[in-house]
Amino acid sequence: MNLEKIYNLYREAEHGVTTDTRKCGPGMLFFAIKGGNFDGNTFAKEALKKGCIASVVDDVEMGKSEGMVYVDNVLETIQKLATMHRRNFNIPVLGLTGSNGKTTTKELIKTVLSNKYNVHATEGNLNNHLGVPLTLLSMPLDCDFLVVEMGANHMGEIAELANIAEPNFGIITNIGLAHLEGFGSAEGVKKGKTELFDYLRSTKNSDGSHKMSFVHGGHPVLLEVSNGMERTIFGTDQEKPRVVFNGEGMKRQFIWDEDGYKSNPAPIQLEGDYNLDNIAAAIAVGRFFGVKRADVTASISNYVPTNNRSQTIKTEFNEIVLDAYNANPSSMEEALKSFALHKEHPRLVILGDMRELGTHSMHSHSRIVVLCHELALDAIFVGNEFHSASKDNKTGRFFSSVEKIISEIEGGKIKGKNILLKGSRGMAMERLLPLL
Repeated sequence: MNLEKIYNLYREAEHGVTTDTRKCGPGMLFFAIKGGNFDGNTFAKEALKKGCIASVVDDVEMGKSEGMVYVDNVLETIQKLATMHRRNFNIPVLGLTGSNGKTTTKELIKTVLSNKYNVHATEGNLNNHLGVPLTLLSMPLDCDFLVVEMGANHMGEIAELANIAEPNFGIITNIGLAHLEGFGSAEGVKKGKTELFDYLRSTKNSDGSHKMSFVHGGHPVLLEVSNGMERTIFGTDQEKPRVVFNGEGMKRQFIWDEDGYKSNPAPIQLEGDYNLDNIAAAIAVGRFFGVKRADVTASISNYVPTNNRSQTIKTEFNEIVLDAYNANPSSMEEALKSFALHKEHPRLVILGDMRELGTHSMHSHSRIVVLCHELALDAIFVGNEFHSASKDNKTGRFFSSVEKIISEIEGGKIKGKNILLKGSRGMAMERLLPLL
């Protein structure tokens, strides 16, 4: 079946597409995606029983059954279908990637732009080779601004996602030490993330105009990789908007200025100095697209972080900065420095392993242990990687798993402290919250 016919099926599917039979229902179109441990083709009949209008499969025999639509490759089909759908929208499409802060920046940008536009943005962690197509295919017909988050753990992935989403604007939050196992080195990460800007450079808008980037002027590497392209620079004394925090802890406020304008101090519910860049990015994008200054300030002030990102939680015993959605050497270092600078004694950091670092793992975990010592932070380290690093470091307490630490801190043994709880997603450090 050709792509145009599948697109017509998609348009008939009143409730969109799905790749998960647990979410199947009437008026949906099912795509039988293959994963590492499953073959979606085996669930195609179940999808029909649950009311899907059709199942798109790439199993030849399965494709002969009623209600099945056979294609050579289901993943490639859904990717091409997403691009076809995206081309029906003559709207701003902002591609967003970076080593740290992608999701927070995306949410802030969405919140700010929603004052003026009907914004559709990536939900959850749908930022990969399948998530980006699903994001595009869930765009409502009245959407007039699209924000697409793009994640990657190896070379070529951002280029692939950019070719699917075809953004006309782009932003890289930062380039740091993340997914070193897949990228191989810091230079590999740089090249991988820069693929978004490479795409914008190599393509033009339908009217022949150049595509453009938003670049934080305080990051020399971002200025370097965006050199020579259409860009809006922000975040410094010379290139506004610039953002600063005012106040500490639960009473923290933010102020931003732009072209002689200076906002009034407004409360902020995001923790960590590293979020200044994310806030500045949202302001820069919002102002570029005409959002009123008062609306920008109010939107950022009212934004409440979720999903274990930069959240402040006050329990019966302690005040906790929960930043446990993910971690890499760059984000861990920034979080520790901010915590040490702004939080009062007694302070405690509970840190979980950083994943996907490959041969860089031992050095990276040892460096974090040393940094905690340099910052005079009482520290508990959790996970096999930190546990291995303990052989050369005598500062701090080390546990090989979350389960091992639970008995040590249960029963309200930790009280009256400011705590930073951080680790990679696989560590699920938020499991310790009920004990703190």
